[in-house]
Amino acid sequence: MASITRRGFVAGSALSAGLVAALAGCNAAGTAADPLAAPAADKYPIDPDKEGAAAKYSTEEVRDGWTRVTNEGGAILGVMDTAKIIQVDGLAFKDLNGNGKLDLYEDWRQPADVRARALAEMMSSEECVNLMWHGGTQPMAMSGNAETEENAWLLAGSRAGVSRLASDKESYASDIQWINGVQETCENSTYGIPYLNSTDPYDTLGIPSTIGLTACMDKDLWRKAGMWTGRAWRATGVSCHLGPQVDLYTNPITKRLAGAETEDPALGRDFTAAFGGGMQSTWGDDEATDDLGWGKDSVGIMLKHYVGAGAIETGADDHNDQGKYNVFPGDNFNAHLVPFVDGGMHLDSKTGQMAAVMTNYGIPYDEDEKYGELVAGAYNKHNVSILRNAGWDGVVCTDWGVLKDGDKTWGVEALSQPERFEKMLEVGIDQIGGDFFTDDGNSGTALYAKEKGDNEALARVRDSARRVCTFMMNAGLFEQPYCEASVASAVFSSQVAADFAAEVNDRCVVMLKNSGNAIAKDGMKDKPKVYIPQKYVAAARGVFSTTPASIKSCIDDAAISERFDVVTDYVAASEEPTEADITRLTAEELADVKYAIVKVKNPQDAFGGFEGGKMAFVGDTGIPLQWHPVSLQYRPYTADGPNVRKVSLAGDILEDGTKQDRGHFGKSTHATNESDLDLVMDIKSKLPETAKLILVVEADHPMVFSEIEPYADAIVLGWDNITDEAYAHIISGEVEPSGLLQFQMPASMDTVEAQDEDVPRDMECYVDADGNTYDFCFGLNWSGVIDDERTKTYKAAPLTGPETCEVKADK
Repeated sequence: MASITRRGFVAGSALSAGLVAALAGCNAAGTAADPLAAPAADKYPIDPDKEGAAAKYSTEEVRDGWTRVTNEGGAILGVMDTAKIIQVDGLAFKDLNGNGKLDLYEDWRQPADVRARALAEMMSSEECVNLMWHGGTQPMAMSGNAETEENAWLLAGSRAGVSRLASDKESYASDIQWINGVQETCENSTYGIPYLNSTDPYDTLGIPSTIGLTACMDKDLWRKAGMWTGRAWRATGVSCHLGPQVDLYTNPITKRLAGAETEDPALGRDFTAAFGGGMQSTWGDDEATDDLGWGKDSVGIMLKHYVGAGAIETGADDHNDQGKYNVFPGDNFNAHLVPFVDGGMHLDSKTGQMAAVMTNYGIPYDEDEKYGELVAGAYNKHNVSILRNAGWDGVVCTDWGVLKDGDKTWGVEALSQPERFEKMLEVGIDQIGGDFFTDDGNSGTALYAKEKGDNEALARVRDSARRVCTFMMNAGLFEQPYCEASVASAVFSSQVAADFAAEVNDRCVVMLKNSGNAIAKDGMKDKPKVYIPQKYVAAARGVFSTTPASIKSCIDDAAISERFDVVTDYVAASEEPTEADITRLTAEELADVKYAIVKVKNPQDAFGGFEGGKMAFVGDTGIPLQWHPVSLQYRPYTADGPNVRKVSLAGDILEDGTKQDRGHFGKSTHATNESDLDLVMDIKSKLPETAKLILVVEADHPMVFSEIEPYADAIVLGWDNITDEAYAHIISGEVEPSGLLQFQMPASMDTVEAQDEDVPRDMECYVDADGNTYDFCFGLNWSGVIDDERTKTYKAAPLTGPETCEVKADK
């Protein structure tokens, strides 16, 4: 199928000469030469076949309550109500609008973009506005019964939203019941427009998160990871991925770095093209080599956060006002376009280009407005126009909660909600994330019409409806939106998927240090005695849930029990565990161990750049706002070094006309897990001289290694959620390490302060006791420093802008 993004349409015209011309070469109906040839546009609507005409399709009742209709050599349909099926030219189609005829938009033989345009031209302004939201079935919907009024937004016309169900092998059956119910409600609506069910990124099938995956620097593995993740999601009703998060985190202190992949543009480009292509295509094999393009397993990607979210000056979470400014002191804005333009618009997939992008919350700051108005991404015409001018015609969706008063309306706080909607129409936004405020949408469209005229206003909202429906049609939702529990079961129980997950976890572990070959091939095959300490994990409150406090082994018992003769600490039984419940082994008790394996997290900053003021998901804290540095070291840090910026680059204009200072010079912070360093030091002091301490770092940010590296004989690092089984494979010598660093590891906090927020790979990197530099693309294997095709490719000077097109922005 042709790429959805390479067609240009004249919005607002009726089904007219332009559409007819697009199909001028088509026959009036299928022919013997091509029985699936589509009719010309002027032949619609088409009456069904006469009674008794031969059928070229079969039907099958599925255990999940819907009916599968399989056309010979054509589309597979899914319906709850078989009365929706009509026969034309012997083939089965869905009479989505119930008029008893086949309309152009209902004909699966037509290109998706042509069908979507035809549907949009049938819709009123209000009906189009209903499609311009990505808010869900109800406010903050997690799940629900589609037959109850709890689904008020769905019943009122909402056709897209994030479920956050995070389906797995335990929950998929109930999740499928929910999404099938939602799709049944949609099937019975005016045009039969299905529901675009999205998900935030989450890990499935044991495959690492994207930051974990990046360390393998292998496009084939990335593509397969995208394929398997997409299969699991689509089998449980997800057809849109709110990701991957391909922001270049060129500022290493930025809070949301762990959701992304790298600081390097070329690496980000290749990851986006491979992983995104793997997810968006349907594949005819398990190796992601037989590319079928859009199909039954496809999950459309919505790349985020466009653009510059990795260059936040304060490092704070940009859900908060405190993290709303992106800064570009290195004049490197264009580099941040690379994953979107060179990656997303050039996927390793027959689907061609990303289906959608999500704008970022942040304001690209420049006093001369070099990057457009000082407004959030949802309102920034400069940024959105770059993609449109590059030839991309997909869906632009805002991040969540950017319309309502008091929400994340950075730079447009003075506008009313209808005025904000009008401004988003002018910018080119197609969907607004997290909301379904149709009254504001219709009022905003009326304001647009007052300025531009009724015809242009109608054309504008129809253009967004067309893009949204093109996404859905490419994904096959208009034909077959339903899920089948047996398919989901097969994916979650797949041994091929499990084997791949194990392989990719192994490939993503980075060995940073290996003094005296502490880790060697088959080095622990004699099952040596190993000390693995117990760790106390404090209770943690998340946005949607709270994890209770616990005490558990540093490394999962299942991963280590067969490989090592393990000794560990004594733990007192307690319903509410504390650190005091752990009694550490003494030096005498450790006298005969050969190794200690200690897993720690990188330093976890206490404040994330600020404390007090108003916070997302919390509200007004009642504490005066204070700015703090963000630390990448374990010991307390005061930002008073020679490279600390004295006054922030960006800030609000205050009531007295002065500019707010968001700087942190002279301020202090600390790591909440300083005890990790203390634990490593304590264990090293107790070990016999001949014993080796192997440090496992579970990282979500770069870190300053100078405090902890001297106490370790070997260091292995994995990002976010690499399995303990993979660490055990590497440490025991069963698998040779091959991962590489996708971020630099700074020599000190002062070099962190010295770097430009928008420039990758510009820090002085840490040099360890063995003389190795923990730079971008560094990693060790059994032979020493890795030097292969990957390092030759990615160690080249960082890109400073897209290579596939000229950057052109509208004023």
